[in-house]
Amino acid sequence: MAPLVAFSWNGLPQYAARLLRAAIVEVGQPCVVIGSRPSVPIQGVEEALGQSIRWVDARQPVTWSELGLAVPDIYFQSGWAYPAFSALGKEVKSRGGKVCLLMDNNWRGDLRQFLGALWFRIFKRRLFDMALVPGKSARRLARWYGIPNENIWEGMYGADPQLFFSGAPLAERPRRIIFVGQYIHRKQCLQLAQAFIQISEKIPDWELVMYGSGVQQSLLPAHPRVKVNSFTQPEQLGEIYRQARIFALPSLSEAWGLVVHEAALSGCQLLLSDAIGSRHDFACPENAQIFKAGDLQDLQSALLKLTSMNSDELKVAQQVSTTLAKSHGPLIFSKNIAAIYRNS
Repeated sequence: MAPLVAFSWNGLPQYAARLLRAAIVEVGQPCVVIGSRPSVPIQGVEEALGQSIRWVDARQPVTWSELGLAVPDIYFQSGWAYPAFSALGKEVKSRGGKVCLLMDNNWRGDLRQFLGALWFRIFKRRLFDMALVPGKSARRLARWYGIPNENIWEGMYGADPQLFFSGAPLAERPRRIIFVGQYIHRKQCLQLAQAFIQISEKIPDWELVMYGSGVQQSLLPAHPRVKVNSFTQPEQLGEIYRQARIFALPSLSEAWGLVVHEAALSGCQLLLSDAIGSRHDFACPENAQIFKAGDLQDLQSALLKLTSMNSDELKVAQQVSTTLAKSHGPLIFSKNIAAIYRNS
């Protein structure tokens, strides 16, 4: 009899449903998917998955029997801090099953992470047999947390290349910088708008177009070349990326940053703070500028460098972005899930 497999995902978004659907096909058998609701109203999650989802409140512990499910042999657990998913994982371990931690924290190397590593090794390490992480930065942290390198797999996150793919050459696209994300302090959307406005006379043909939702939306400054839009569904975002040259994410902290992968798949130049976890996977000097998070002048300097690139440099940037983006997505995720399944 084939091992029973179950997945859990906190705030299950549409892109994760697409990843999981590919993984279930690759595994070659039905799998249970348990999720908590996303914080924004994403449409079509179950349609993207191709099956129903067992929805739970991640804050409340739950058992497999309460969900009307048998305890699986292999369980992919969403993080270690959500009571519902942790309770399910402990039950799997108590029955002799295997638990793979889905961990997206990125490496910082500070005192807090040092203490966190001690805590994890003492209280959590025994609960997990392996880990699936987004990329290079999270792999480094997982190793620090005591998980052997050979038991760490990458590719946990990734956008769908059927939705996000490169379009016209960058030199032929509008001189447009886009931001996609929450309008909150951590994302530094206000600083991005401020940085653009202060140098707007130096880049007179450029515009900043922002997409998202959040408490700071009404605080974004009014300017004729700063356009503010509300939250946009994934199906519409692909064309938005393909009509932009530069994607900007100036966050103060970002565990990984799926939107960076969406932008890279779309061939965009990348303007990223040094707090973005996925910069290690998708950014290099040919296609990106990295600036110090929270530093307005450094952000402006990086923006001016990207907007000054010539046609040949833009061609290289687009090629580099799309090439690096191939390291993640449903294909990579599904193959790694299948490998974990076979090795368990």
